[in-house]
Amino acid sequence: MRILFVEDELSKNIPRVIRLFRKYLGEQQIKRLQEMESDDSGYGIDPDQIKAIIEETNLIEVEYRFPEALKKVIHQHQEYSLFIIDRNLVEARYDFEEISKIDSSYTESQYQQYSDREGDYLLYKLAFLNVPVSERFYYLTAYSGQDEIRGQPDIESLIEHFGDFKQKNFIEKGNEADLKKLISRIENNPLLSLLYDNRIYLKLLRNHIDDDMAGRFIKVLREKDEAIRIGDSLKDIRIIYDDLLRKFSDRRPEIKGKPGKDIIKWLADNGQLNSIIRNFAYSIYGISSDFGGHDSRDKRSIYSPTTDTVNALVHALKDMILWLDQKISTHGQ
Repeated sequence: MRILFVEDELSKNIPRVIRLFRKYLGEQQIKRLQEMESDDSGYGIDPDQIKAIIEETNLIEVEYRFPEALKKVIHQHQEYSLFIIDRNLVEARYDFEEISKIDSSYTESQYQQYSDREGDYLLYKLAFLNVPVSERFYYLTAYSGQDEIRGQPDIESLIEHFGDFKQKNFIEKGNEADLKKLISRIENNPLLSLLYDNRIYLKLLRNHIDDDMAGRFIKVLREKDEAIRIGDSLKDIRIIYDDLLRKFSDRRPEIKGKPGKDIIKWLADNGQLNSIIRNFAYSIYGISSDFGGHDSRDKRSIYSPTTDTVNALVHALKDMILWLDQKISTHGQ
């Protein structure tokens, strides 16, 4: 889950971009954005470069043209926990044909109706797709939510449908209180904070295994404190664990294709493990084998796993991810 940020004038709004997303932008990313803003070479700022820098976070996706934003709203809306949309997207030019290829229901009259209010059409599509937006969709506008807004009759039913949407979700660009409210919403999103806090592990899983395995780890992180999910979480931890060992063993012909337990034994016998990784590896293997989705009544009669058990293995797995990265770096890709 990520933020979808849509702003047609990225090059004019670098300071606001930095302020909104400072928590998730690294120091080097902020420095590069600031250097772009202060560049007086006369060549102008390429919005694609701004987009690329922000998207390095793996938490924020950026679009500055209405067609690309509409495509993501229609086809990828389930991937976003927050939508932050500039209501007027007319500065990045587009034509009717571009939109109609993406949205076959889009009409010539809507092309005229929503020109310079493209954000309204994005809200309309989300409502049509039954996406709950009250806590997820924020307009960046030149208007106060207390005032009659331009084109309000066209979205009056949507505003009424979502309750106090106008007061909560309209962010006046020049209003300091509104911006602080939006920044707080961005920085205190539980899922985004979870992804940010675990960004190094997710990055390594994506780099060394694949996106699916990173997604499985996100699932474990989200469910690790749910008692009803203990068995499934242990099973997922075991799957990640097995893939970590397989990824390493693929680079070592002596152990390639061997089961995880044999890989750990070979590594231990050949001085490739210290007590940290050895004990964590055996703990993950043993506990997930006994309780990861199996009905081990005999072992549960002695003691059943708890959410603390899951959390302990999550931390063990994190160290194993870091260990794998070191091993791959040592032995080459």
